[in-house]
Amino acid sequence: MKARFAALAALALSLVFAAPALADGAPLKERRTPVLVEFEGVDAIGATLYAKLRDELDKANPANPEREAVFHLMLSSAAEFDTRPSAGSVYAVVWSFSPSGGSMEYYLARDMGVVTSDNMENVIKRLIQRTEGVSARYGYLDRDKK
Repeated sequence: MKARFAALAALALSLVFAAPALADGAPLKERRTPVLVEFEGVDAIGATLYAKLRDELDKANPANPEREAVFHLMLSSAAEFDTRPSAGSVYAVVWSFSPSGGSMEYYLARDMGVVTSDNMENVIKRLIQRTEGVSARYGYLDRDKK
């Protein structure tokens, strides 16, 4: 009975310690596959979110050397209220993976939310963490990764 309990306890502990590595928000030491950020929208807050997110992803962990396989982060945004465009923007994000140019993409994950000028930095941090987690979780799709 004690041996069975010890085995279950060991299994539970290994799952607890392995869970952060498997989560979408898992930290990544080095991203080998680049992330290409695409944007669709005409609102000012969404455009600012796109520009800052792209810059932070490129600055935080650039993928070197350039590769044919890429993770795509597709960001779409619109003003939350048409009559008050500076109040905030709704956004949707889809992550996909393309092993090569012209090939079908793998759908990986999605997210949506509201961004304002007040919570912009928190949204950017959350999207970067999610992007790194998605690229870590699905990195095995890049078979040519060295």
